[in-house]
Amino acid sequence: MSPFLSHVLLGLYLFTLLGMCVFGLHKVKMLWLYMKGSRRAAIAPPPWTGPNPMVCIQLPLFNEPLVVEALLEKVSAIRWHAGLLLIQVLDDSNDETSAIIDRWMKANPERAACMVHIRRTDRSGYKAGALAYANTLTDAEFFAIFDADFRPEPDFLEVMMPQFADPQIGVVQARWEFNNRKASFLTRFQGIFLDAHFVVEQSARCAAGLFFNFNGTAGIWRRAALEEAGGWTPDTVTEDLDVSYRAQLKGWRFVYLPEYSVPSELPENLTAFKSQQRRWTKGGIQVMRKQLGTILRSDVPARIKREAASHLLVGFIHPLLVIFSVIFVPYLLFGARLPGSWMIFNPVVVVLTSGATVALYITGQYFRQRQWKEGVLLFLTAPFMLAFGLAMSVTCCVAVCEGLFQRGGEFVRTPKGGRAVTAGGLVSRLRSRSVFAAITVVELVLGGMMLAGAIHFEQRGLESIAIVLVVKAAGFLGLALISTGDLLPRFGAERA
Repeated sequence: MSPFLSHVLLGLYLFTLLGMCVFGLHKVKMLWLYMKGSRRAAIAPPPWTGPNPMVCIQLPLFNEPLVVEALLEKVSAIRWHAGLLLIQVLDDSNDETSAIIDRWMKANPERAACMVHIRRTDRSGYKAGALAYANTLTDAEFFAIFDADFRPEPDFLEVMMPQFADPQIGVVQARWEFNNRKASFLTRFQGIFLDAHFVVEQSARCAAGLFFNFNGTAGIWRRAALEEAGGWTPDTVTEDLDVSYRAQLKGWRFVYLPEYSVPSELPENLTAFKSQQRRWTKGGIQVMRKQLGTILRSDVPARIKREAASHLLVGFIHPLLVIFSVIFVPYLLFGARLPGSWMIFNPVVVVLTSGATVALYITGQYFRQRQWKEGVLLFLTAPFMLAFGLAMSVTCCVAVCEGLFQRGGEFVRTPKGGRAVTAGGLVSRLRSRSVFAAITVVELVLGGMMLAGAIHFEQRGLESIAIVLVVKAAGFLGLALISTGDLLPRFGAERA
């Protein structure tokens, strides 16, 4: 390779490492804020004064036949003051879900007495549109929202509502827990990824008085905060993140309760998980485009602006990871002899790009239940966890590109129902099957490059580099092979 191209490789390599170190430093900051906040004693909310408020529980649904009955059973058991609870079943379904809801309500007239089954003529605005429409049908002062796979306990309102005694509180958010986190390696990995957010990051931001987001479900909104923020809008596919920033810019404060969790379900199908991550990443970038300038021009403190920017820009780690994956083997082959090659295994770089991520995951696992078992297991499997995350960057990189150039878009629900969601059935509902097929091809190519590089370096006695490449290749090839089974209906159906 010519000296010019070698220097280009070196430049790209150092650029990606620098970017990943910046994101790694943010993880270190989150860990520091979490540990600092965890030492503070929880402050009890002030006593509630005045009459008890009307609360509306909203259940936005679209084609959830496998989980809707369990949702209705759980939500109808939530306790609140007589005559002050309304449950809106916001049903945009075009399958058997609507009939299941009707049958359940007829079979349980007492529990369905405070329920209303709301059907729209079209699915305009998707989840945001359904919530906005439903708000016009009630004068309730507070809205609690649950997605179809969430299973709140009867004391949900009794625990959460006292926080609203402070009139400046606009949202109270509960932590997500996952009933099926031990169903497979995929759900275990997802649980670890999400605990880093729900156990560590959300708690850290709340304790430090920084902006954080309502997570779309398992939380309660004050109507006044929602309306002052402009209500639900469908111009992003993460309407919850969007309205959260708008409300906090208006001066409303949010409360996060990490000690109180609401069980839910993780997707047990890899393509469903990819679809979920694609929507979350795309929506985050859309909100960044929409809100970042407003946040930076606002009069909120600089530390809040910095964290909001870090939060909204976090999706850009994925293009960096994809660039890194593309150039890593060519750089090792052609650029590693140039000045700067010491950065490959530099301890500081390793800590910031990988160590901070592992530390965040371990902290989330330990403080979720105050047990070291999961943390120790995570430490032992950390290389494969990191390889899995690296391979997922291809899907999320596509989402970043979509978020940069698209406004709004279809709200693609994540299919739930455990193992009953078959691969073939899932694929038949994916309108973007060709996108996921292209992603799988890229994963195969990157995994093949790294495997070929591992063989090359092993033959030359460089076992340490070969081992690193094998682990990374396992992440890409594993994701690609499993996804292939999902994307081929016959093969996927046989597996299911």
